[in-house]
This record gives sequence, C-alpha cells and structure tokens, in this order.
Amino acid sequence: MINITDLTVYYRESLALDKVSVAIHKGALLAVIGPNGAGKSTLLKCIMQQLTPRSGYLELGVSPKAIAYLPQSHQIDRQFPISVAEFVSAGAWPRTGFWRAFGQTEQGALKKALAQVNLVGVDDRQINTLSGGQFQRMLFARMLMQDAEILLLDEPFTAIDAQTTQDLMAVINHCQQAGKTVIAVIHDLTLVERFFPQVILLATRLIASGQRESVMTSANLMQAGYHYENNLEHKNSSALKSITPAQLPSSQLPCSQVPGSQGLCYGGNI
Repeated sequence: MINITDLTVYYRESLALDKVSVAIHKGALLAVIGPNGAGKSTLLKCIMQQLTPRSGYLELGVSPKAIAYLPQSHQIDRQFPISVAEFVSAGAWPRTGFWRAFGQTEQGALKKALAQVNLVGVDDRQINTLSGGQFQRMLFARMLMQDAEILLLDEPFTAIDAQTTQDLMAVINHCQQAGKTVIAVIHDLTLVERFFPQVILLATRLIASGQRESVMTSANLMQAGYHYENNLEHKNSSALKSITPAQLPSSQLPCSQVPGSQGLCYGGNI
C-alpha cells in the first residue's frame, strides 16, 4: 500500500499539491484526473521520489527499484541513435546493471515484452523510424522489462489511435491482474469511465478518491474545475459528454481541446 499524508509540494515555486492525503492499495487500477495544473504529474514524481515535498510524507512499502515509470512520450528524444531492442533493454538495467551482458533469461524477457505490445520484428529499427503508436508501444515494452510492482504512467494514451489504446489497455489489465499496482494520469475522462474502477481527482488539493462512481460526480468534477453546459443537473458520470473546460485561475495552464474529446477538459504536465 502507498500511504500519502498531508503532502504539500511546490513545483517551480508554484504550489502543485496542497496537503494531499490518500491511500492506494496494492493491486489497484487507478486513474489520476484533474484539470491542467492540478498536480497529477507532480504526484507521480513524488511517488518516484524525483521531487521532495515541502511537508507531509509518503510511504511506499516497496523499494524505489520496484517502481516503473512511463513518461509522457514527448519527454523522450526520438532522434537519439538507439534501436528499439536497445531502448527496451534499458528497462532491465535496475537489476542487471549498465554494463552486464544480457543472458538467455533477459533475452527471453525482451522478446516477451516486444510480443506483448505487438512489436515483433522491429527490434533492429531506430526509434526515430517508429510511428506515434509504435513509439508508445515501445515505451510500454520497456516498462514491462522492469517487471516492477508499481507501474506509474503519465498520460499513456495521448495522441495515439483507438486500436493502440485498446491494445495497451489490455497490457495494463494483464499487469493489474498479475497483482501489480497501476497508477495512470489520464486526461480523457471517457477512457477513465471505460477502464479504471478507481480514481483520484485532484485540483492542487484532493477533491475525492475511491471508486469511480463516487468520485466522478457532477459536484466533484465542478469543484475540481470542470463545468456542465446549459446548467444541466447530472446524477452520475454517464453524462460526461456534456462537460466543457472551466475557466482556470491565471496561474494554471489553459485547458486544451483534442479532436474526439467530447468537450472534456484535459490535464497538463504539472
């Protein structure tokens, strides 16, 4: 279990998380949602111990080596001269070391990871030759190579097609069913409705956490910075298609609109 108590974090001198307390149980399949600037990515970085909180504390219950992190794809330099196999193999470094040659076991794990994400036959290709969907599959394969207990994913479905999203969600489900804890920052609320039974809703502070049905209510979503068109009263999250971005404080980034979003307010990288 991950226990987070009164966590306050500043990111680039701005308040990113304000006294957030939440418990994440082992084996959870959990989405972190909220508008731009809500602190979603900051929460993942704290769990990764990449950011030091101003106050509060976080108990992981596992070694940091037992955590795998899938970054936003734009954070990776696609022009770096490295093959798909070399990139994915890097996921094994925490247990093999940087210089140790791959043995039969690790070679088998590499082939299995590539097969799980449907990237068989592209081992020798340079990463800059991959399509957006193939690149995201490769990131997932590297995460699988880590064989970690806790998987952190930062906007894993951004700018990829529906088939790739479905395939990679199947990979996530397989990991969760194997007992791994999955925590994903998701900007598309319709995907949260379809795939994630547990949700954390942030707006710098914690708005709500728990089962999706109890978290994604109209009252909670509006409190976080979403609003409904035409002042309609919705009783549950099935009416998410009517949500549009709320006007956020000037200290936060504006919401973006993406084709197919059904007017939902999307999250950013804070």
